[in-house]
Amino acid sequence: FGPNATTPHQDPNSMRAKPPRHRCDGIPMRARSHDKRIAHGTELFETLGLEGEINLAIEKLAEWAAPRPVEKSLLTIFDEVYIQPEPLGVMLIIGTWNYPWAITLQPLVGAIAAGNAAVIKPSEVSSHSAKVMEELLPQYLDKDLYPVVTGGVPETQELLKQRFDHIFYTGSSTVGKLVMAAAAPHLTPVTLELGGKSPCYIDKNCDIRVACRRITWGKFVNCGQTCIAPDFILCEPSIQSQVVEEIKKCIKEFYTDNPETFEDYGRIINQRHFKRLMALMEGSTVAVGGNSDESQCYIAPTVLKDVTEESEVMKEEIFGPLLPIITVSGVDEAIQFINEREKPLVIYIFSHDNKLIKKVIAETSSGALLANDCLVHYTVSALPFGGVGNSGMGCYHGRHSFDQLSHLRSCLIKQLKMEGVNSMRYPPHTAKKLGWARFLLKQVNMCRLRRMALLATLASVASVAAFVVQVKELKYPSSVPRAVKGFALISAIFYFTRL
Repeated sequence: FGPNATTPHQDPNSMRAKPPRHRCDGIPMRARSHDKRIAHGTELFETLGLEGEINLAIEKLAEWAAPRPVEKSLLTIFDEVYIQPEPLGVMLIIGTWNYPWAITLQPLVGAIAAGNAAVIKPSEVSSHSAKVMEELLPQYLDKDLYPVVTGGVPETQELLKQRFDHIFYTGSSTVGKLVMAAAAPHLTPVTLELGGKSPCYIDKNCDIRVACRRITWGKFVNCGQTCIAPDFILCEPSIQSQVVEEIKKCIKEFYTDNPETFEDYGRIINQRHFKRLMALMEGSTVAVGGNSDESQCYIAPTVLKDVTEESEVMKEEIFGPLLPIITVSGVDEAIQFINEREKPLVIYIFSHDNKLIKKVIAETSSGALLANDCLVHYTVSALPFGGVGNSGMGCYHGRHSFDQLSHLRSCLIKQLKMEGVNSMRYPPHTAKKLGWARFLLKQVNMCRLRRMALLATLASVASVAAFVVQVKELKYPSSVPRAVKGFALISAIFYFTRL
């Protein structure tokens, strides 16, 4: 494609995939029938956020795409120096199955906003959503610039053989490594949104009832098939029983006594993942739930207690409705436990103690850290969403999507004037020239210079006012109002204290 084939800056609304309201309402119902998904859950956790991302991009696109001035040195103070975002080219977006609409199309919003073309590859595991996506997107987007490719592993492998300007992949760390290897021959940059075992530490002095309520929601929404769900709980032995009981109460409140028949509790995506999860439970003590039905791919919300780091359930990301509890002596052991493992996508901590929270922030590393809640950081478009280390690289959401999928081009425009200033860089080199170069290359904070100029102007006004007041007071002592005297005095004090 030519360099302007997809540039959206002339008409920001041209980037909007304009699905009518009845289409948006129909997506959850049409996508759930074969993907074991909940209609209201699809709208709440996918399409609402997607609409928000689209609206934000349209509202802010002119600002994001505008040249970005940068600080100058004395050598470049009269030059035009800025960063100009420009499209990368053609992207490959490989989505995943647990939230197929949000996870596949949110990167597409950023790609379109940044002016890229994109090939969209939805996951074959959520086959019905992929089919609906293949049907709907060409109705609202240019099918030549934004084609949808369906299929399984062979189709994905064939796509990865092609040359793209950026690959955006969401899925497991294992497949992420394969994607990165496929990108290497072309030096194609990648964004990898992966997963991992996200720990959740509960401080014994927090409100355990509220903590367990929020953890229960964050863990079992979408049947635990959420990349940022709490993977396991770390807490002291003295509160383990209370944690179990509170989570048990919340499960009953949220999903009734029989989650299997409750419409807001989902199913495992397929038989393969069902069997994998059942194998992970082996050898662990079930404290809550544990029952299952393979014919329905149903596993009840389950809490496992007295779990050790050698347990099967601790050997891989769970990605299902199993919540192990591991006991630790306190926050220091919890931090040590976290740091001995791969960096997670998110760390959760529940505590009233702000110092304890800041301690965990300072002594651990993760894609994100969320205190006293679960999942909600995903909804904040101003925050970059992404992992670190084994949990991923790169980030997106809001402006971060635009920047991630743009080339931030450095631009400097000089005039063919003031050639004498350049003499220091031409041979022969001397100590004097080096001294001048050192001086001229110092960074200049233009905001500070403008502020100093403003303050200097105010100081001049204050000085003149003070002088006039003094003259008038000498000639006509009673004619100068106190307010004028006060203004002159305050202006002078303000100026000199700001300096």
